[in-house]
Amino acid sequence: MKRFDNKVTGILSSSDLKTFKGKFLYWFFFAILLVVCFISLFPSLWTILTAFKETQEIYGSFTLLPKNMNPSNLWFRITDSWNQLQLGDSFLNTIILSLGNLVSTIVVCGFAGYVLSKLKPKGSGVIFTLVVWTMMMPSQMRMVPNYIAMLNFPFASDYAPGINLLDTYWPMWLGSAASSFNVILFKNAFDALSQSYVEAGKLDGCGNFGIFFRIMFPLSMPVIIYVSIGALSGAWSDFFGPLLYLDKHAVTPLKIYRLQSDASIKMNTRFMGLVFASLPPFLIFCIFQRHIIGGVNIGGVKG
Repeated sequence: MKRFDNKVTGILSSSDLKTFKGKFLYWFFFAILLVVCFISLFPSLWTILTAFKETQEIYGSFTLLPKNMNPSNLWFRITDSWNQLQLGDSFLNTIILSLGNLVSTIVVCGFAGYVLSKLKPKGSGVIFTLVVWTMMMPSQMRMVPNYIAMLNFPFASDYAPGINLLDTYWPMWLGSAASSFNVILFKNAFDALSQSYVEAGKLDGCGNFGIFFRIMFPLSMPVIIYVSIGALSGAWSDFFGPLLYLDKHAVTPLKIYRLQSDASIKMNTRFMGLVFASLPPFLIFCIFQRHIIGGVNIGGVKG
């Protein structure tokens, strides 16, 4: 078949696809992928369609599509749900939390990776081993120590005065800055860059901060974009962190959870709240999917 000529097809070559067995395997795998895609997308699709249904339709016999598909009715469901849920302040707080996570992740984790990769101070090997070791520690083990540390920062002790960081965004921002995975990611990215960049920066009179922000930072833009997407999406979807550290500030996932205990909120409005909360991460993925799927690809100096 002509459509298979000169086509990259993975484990099946163009010559394989010209045989009956190759064609059968191709369409068999294609059918399996369609089934997997349907199973993966159906819960999200059902949530969106349920958000536009009336309450009686949800508790009645199962129907996939809402009975009233009039555009004016669909728009009314969106505006009415937004007004009932009052998510404006919650969205603003979540944006502030996400941007703080982004800045702390890029600056702290990026500079930590630069130090471990290029400066390599005495004991850097031990420090890197400890960074890797923290990834093997279950998050449940860090829950109580982190809470105590934020209750009396930075001493975590009753015998020394500290600052109570609870009910602020600092616990999430500091936790994001201490991401061992991002430190390793930045270190590997900087390892791929030639040491001659650092030497050239020193000859031009740049200090370590100047080399990092003026030279290494622009050259590492792919990994920065990749980490930024993860930081924004993770902060927006984070539920346990705000639940543990925040009480006065409502962020979007926490606000949606607390609405479940409000009997005055109808079920279709709650589903619409889930749609509102899921929309920003979905848009981030659609816009930056090339960077997410492509991963990190940084070149060095060619001699």
